[in-house]
Amino acid sequence: MVAYKVARKLARLLDSFLRDRSVVLSDGSTWKYNIGVPQGSCMGPVFWLFIIDELSNHDNSNENAYLQACVDDVALLMQATASYHFKEISREIILKLESWAQSFNLRFSPIKSNYIMFKNNSEITHFPGLYLYGNRIVYDQNLKYLGLIFDKNLSFMPHLNLLQPKICKVTEKVRRIPRATCCLKPIIVKEIYLIVLEKIMM
Repeated sequence: MVAYKVARKLARLLDSFLRDRSVVLSDGSTWKYNIGVPQGSCMGPVFWLFIIDELSNHDNSNENAYLQACVDDVALLMQATASYHFKEISREIILKLESWAQSFNLRFSPIKSNYIMFKNNSEITHFPGLYLYGNRIVYDQNLKYLGLIFDKNLSFMPHLNLLQPKICKVTEKVRRIPRATCCLKPIIVKEIYLIVLEKIMM
């Protein structure tokens, strides 16, 4: 709080709010809540911004790696001339991520952590071993991040294939509008079509 120049009295109030928290479970037992930030509270998102901001401002001198975070989704972007370099590039950065999580009693989920490689000109033949807490991170040909499905070719066809049934359903409904409203101008129908479908796809 001091680093963000929060007023002393407010900082003491927030410290009291976060300290010695506990949750009463359905069986009546008490569980000490000292992980991350309190969920469900109005201040929860603000507290999380303080935590994730430290990660985004983490010193990273490697110009071939970039850390991207959105809420509680963290993405590590790396580039290299050969795939076997990724293991070396990622080792130090992942250790820093683990250390950051440990400092807030947090832990990344190895099960939910995946990686994908985007090919440049030739096919990918070597898949480097990237490790999180000693567990090898699983390679996936399609990776979903922030609702968007990325594929190794960056064609976004898997994403569009997933949305195809919903798009077809909406398209059919939009197609019926001119029939029910004969006075509706085609340009308005087109505007509805673009707005609705763009919202689904993006």
